[in-house]
Amino acid sequence: MKTQQQKSTSKYQPYPPSSPHLQQVIKSARYATSQDSRGAIPVFQFEVNGHPILWDSENGFVHFTGIWKALGNSKADIVKIVDGNPDLQVKKVRGGCLTIQGTWMPFESAKALCVNNAWALRFDLVPVFG
Repeated sequence: MKTQQQKSTSKYQPYPPSSPHLQQVIKSARYATSQDSRGAIPVFQFEVNGHPILWDSENGFVHFTGIWKALGNSKADIVKIVDGNPDLQVKKVRGGCLTIQGTWMPFESAKALCVNNAWALRFDLVPVFG
């Protein structure tokens, strides 16, 4: 794992990869948005199957749309997951930078959904969930 970032004290740091052959380059970035009270979303990010995997380095919210698309699923199917889990606290980002648009959810909720739905990406997602 190679991390290109400034020194951070974030609680949501990337985990090391589960296998030495996984060489994701994890970057840190800030995406400006008016849909967040901070004015920007600070993230760690890397790519899986050509799709960005992002998580907020300050509050741990995970961009579930990227994971879902990396699995080869339609982003429209995320609506079914959200509707099927009414207690799920999600944030939807629309407009602005395409990379951050979609459904964001708390770290623990995203991890639980990935355990049940993203087995095929289990090794790829180690930097996010450990």
